[in-house]
Amino acid sequence: MKRKIVLSIIIIAIVAFGIYRIFEAVHKRKVSKELSKKETELVYTVKVKQAGYKTIADSINFVGEIKGINEVTVVPKVVGRLVKKIKEEGSYVKKDEVICEIDRDEPVLKFTLYELKSPIDGIVAKYYVDVGGMVSQQTPVCIISDISKVRLVFSIAETVVNKIQKNSYIKFTLDSETFVSKNLQLSNYIDPVSRSMEVRVVLDNPNGVFKSGSFVKGELVFYEKNALVVPSEAILEVDNKKVVYVVKEDKTVEEREVKIGLRYKDYTEILYGVKQNELVVYQGGEILSNGMKVEIIE
Repeated sequence: MKRKIVLSIIIIAIVAFGIYRIFEAVHKRKVSKELSKKETELVYTVKVKQAGYKTIADSINFVGEIKGINEVTVVPKVVGRLVKKIKEEGSYVKKDEVICEIDRDEPVLKFTLYELKSPIDGIVAKYYVDVGGMVSQQTPVCIISDISKVRLVFSIAETVVNKIQKNSYIKFTLDSETFVSKNLQLSNYIDPVSRSMEVRVVLDNPNGVFKSGSFVKGELVFYEKNALVVPSEAILEVDNKKVVYVVKEDKTVEEREVKIGLRYKDYTEILYGVKQNELVVYQGGEILSNGMKVEIIE
């Protein structure tokens, strides 16, 4: 009799424990669903832009030096001391006009002052010797630069030389004015140390805007094309894939894998994955996942 009572108690305990576990599982599932529902009801604020077509370019930036189209280093034919600069740096000088005077006197001999003349029309770009300094046939006195036209000279890496095409061009801004030229000349020599090649661009300079020895920052554009682009900020890395988040009509987001092309300034070319006029998240996308609801802000 006692054995039957004990057995009954054990059976009742097992059944009760089973019922408890069933209720516990149901409760957890209910709580999980409620939490999931709350998560999906969260609304995240984002900024978006429409995917659209823009003119983009494959280009690089450069720093170049402006030089006169013809520059001559002037050397005297005598030994002596520079005593007077007839033309100061920056002054215009004509061919055969006197640039400076050199005293070639010796202890027991007196000579007339030697007049050093300019071999070309141009400006006195730079003096190498100050008044009172000694000069000789091995000592350059100054540089005369013809700036009726100028050369813009800069170097590009060997790896991009083959990108230059017939329609490639440079552009740069000087004193708020933008200059553009397709007159590119390659040196055909690659520096063995820097692995770079010199590019020269000849520019007209009728008003003397360009000064010999000055530097400018510019852009060398290899080619341009009209392409579908999105803001570069919109492209994220997820599981080693490039993705963007597209906002659908119901204000939820869809994760899209994309293939990208050129990057130009603030935009990146999209080869596939996004269509024109679709709204792409470019701020706030880092915390998003498929199906999340968003609010678009300006």
